[in-house]
Parts: sequence; C-alpha cells; structure tokens
Amino acid sequence: MPYIIVFRNDEKIMEHEVSENKRLRIGRKSENEIVLPDSAVSSVHAEIDYDRGSFYITDFQSRNGTFVNRELVISRPLAHDDIVSIGSHHLKFIYREDEEKPASFRRTPHDVTMHIDTPDHRSRLARSVAELGEPEGRMRVRAMLTFLRKNSRPVFLDKPVVTIGSDPGADIVVKGWFVAKQVAEIKKKNGDYLLNPLDGRPPLVNSKPVRSEIALREFDLIQVGSTAMQFLYQRSVTDGASKDS
Repeated sequence: MPYIIVFRNDEKIMEHEVSENKRLRIGRKSENEIVLPDSAVSSVHAEIDYDRGSFYITDFQSRNGTFVNRELVISRPLAHDDIVSIGSHHLKFIYREDEEKPASFRRTPHDVTMHIDTPDHRSRLARSVAELGEPEGRMRVRAMLTFLRKNSRPVFLDKPVVTIGSDPGADIVVKGWFVAKQVAEIKKKNGDYLLNPLDGRPPLVNSKPVRSEIALREFDLIQVGSTAMQFLYQRSVTDGASKDS
C-alpha cells in the first residue's frame, strides 16, 4: 500500500499508510487519522479514499483550501510523489518500490478538479460531505458555485436567476475575448438548479458543451471561457449550534 509522509517546515512529522479499504481523514480535530494542529487547518479538512484503481484527495469545503502540487483542488486522483499542501503542512504521497503504480492521468490547463465522474466516487463524495454536518439540529442547505482560482469567494445561488457572462451587470462576470455578454443563466425550479445556455460559445459541464437546459448535479464542473466553477451544496446547522470549520 502507498503511504503519506507529513512535513512541517521541512521537518518530518509522521508517516501514515493509506488503505484501499478505509478512508483517511485529515484535519485539526483529534478524530482524524492524520491530525494537523494548525489554525489554518479546518476541523475536518480533507480525505483520501480509494476508487477504481486510484486514491483521491477530496477537500471538504475547507476555509483555506487543499492544494496538490500548488494547484487548488476539490477532488482529484493522487499520483506518486504528489505533494498535498494543507495549511503549513505538506503531505507527500508515495508508492512503495515494489508496488504497481496506476497510469498517470493527463492534466489539461483547466483540469484542476475533474476525475470525480465515476458513479461510485461521486456518491461516496456526496456522502462524505453530508457526514460533516452535526447529527443534531436542522441542516440548512444552500447551493453555490465555487471558483478554482485562488482568493475567489463562492457565489450562492439564492436569487431566482443567476446570470453568467461578460456583461458588467452579470452576477458572475467572466472576462475574455470570446465570452458573450450573457453566456448562461442558472435558475431554481422544483428543487433543481437548471443551467440554461443563452448566447455565444456554450458553457462546458464536465468538459462537454451544453446547448440546451440541463439540471446540475452536485460536484459538476462548469467552465465559461477560462473561468472554472464547481456546483456544490453548503450544509450548516441552523438551530444555534455552531459548526467548527
């Protein structure tokens, strides 16, 4: 089995084996398998799990993000010698010399968080995120778009219609020579969030052009021009209990 070496300020802190049969939680709380005592690390920050021949790192909507080889990620498979950065800690993912390594996957410029489209991994990821909510209290769920570039705040889909395009009045302004003023809109209908292409080059969802209205699924990756966004649900407790993030 592969293993993780944890470093802080270039000092080796620990080693931890990674198993195909058990999820590996990473965070500040003592309940995690890898505990990182750092104020920049969320209570349950990220997880490594196994699906169809690959180990995936998944960020749990953490406050300060998870990076693989200096790229901000939400979920993607790990390759030999990848460096995962969480707060001031660096985790090196290593296959042993006698182990067969999975074929390297090909990354494109916008391929930061894809590779989560297998049904098993998508459902396990949804379950893992849902488990982060406190067991007691009523859960509030809000749809949102998170951006894959650093220092970008998420956009919550609370309005009846959220517009995307190059128009300065759009809810999500996307710059670029070939980006139409109104590329698409997202509207809520009967509990679903529908992406409707409007003008110009169609938006991409999971790397495929969308030419007619579709219902978004959690973890879908939306690309308009050079801007990549991910459709997610934020879950929080609303009965006065605070959620430590």
